[in-house]
Amino acid sequence: MSIPTAASQLLETEEARKEGILAADTTLAIALSRVGGGADNERIVAGTLRELLDHPVENYGDPLHSLVIVGRRLHHLEVDFAEAFAINPTTWRSVAKDVYKCSLE
Repeated sequence: MSIPTAASQLLETEEARKEGILAADTTLAIALSRVGGGADNERIVAGTLRELLDHPVENYGDPLHSLVIVGRRLHHLEVDFAEAFAINPTTWRSVAKDVYKCSLE
């Protein structure tokens, strides 16, 4: 399954269930493919579920793909590390700070 497909299915499930667990613009996630397969093969992409859904599928590289949903507790070092792989670093940091209440100072 591709990253956009996974993000889409998660958001569709949330829409159907309306449990308030995931939100397209305020849930952070990290997409991984071919990690450990060498620098030419592996990809790491971070962003909101909407950004990952809208990001060109070819930028995720070849399968196998994994999608990590960021939990409610987020450490500032995790924010800093993943920011290097963020589709939009400004959005990544602002969601981490404003939604996840991560102290970034």
